[in-house]
Amino acid sequence: MEKRKPWFHLFWEAVRGFFPPALLGVPKYMRPAPWLQPRFVKRHRVALTGYPSRTKLFGPLPSFQENANTLDALRRHVACTALPFEPPYEKRYPYLDRDLLEFMFAIPREQLVRPTQRRSLMRRALVGIVPEQILNRKTKAFVARSPMIAISNDWAHCAEMNQNMLSGALGIVDSESISEALRKVRRGEETPMITLRRTFLLEDWLKDLPALGIINLNTTLKPKLRWQASTQG
Repeated sequence: MEKRKPWFHLFWEAVRGFFPPALLGVPKYMRPAPWLQPRFVKRHRVALTGYPSRTKLFGPLPSFQENANTLDALRRHVACTALPFEPPYEKRYPYLDRDLLEFMFAIPREQLVRPTQRRSLMRRALVGIVPEQILNRKTKAFVARSPMIAISNDWAHCAEMNQNMLSGALGIVDSESISEALRKVRRGEETPMITLRRTFLLEDWLKDLPALGIINLNTTLKPKLRWQASTQG
């Protein structure tokens, strides 16, 4: 049987966007990672929570405002992705094409979102072009590697990085908290996996900066933290 939400829950999800985020709090999925140091979170709370904003009562349709916010989040995500250089190649995002987005934002919402019909508009547009078996399949043909499996396979590397983290010396992460997060991964417990992987990507990036001569640890870190990060230089 399909799971259906009570009407009150649906109503609350629809109206809560009109209230200021400071009044209702940040949803769990948007909260900063628990292994970030409190001072770092306090300084960068707005960025770490995804720049939350409320839906304006007098303005474009709420669906259009939501689409614009989602597009802005995707823009920040793409901007943070490092350009590949070994080997060099170019990434393209066809679903972010401007003409396509202008069309998608202009058509009625009910053309896109229909109960029990995932990707409704795309499937209807491809009738007669894509075989029926592929068009209406229940699962994807390609399943991306799970972040949990990726971290489990790279466990030795992650554990070694966690010993002396430059991001910890810089006041970004708490080493003990991230160690506990890694132990949860090994036990199969719920952990914000994408954020955890991004933390280790940040650590790899920070470790490359001194070698490239971009930063000098002796002048960047406080004296009491230089020894902790000395093995990273």
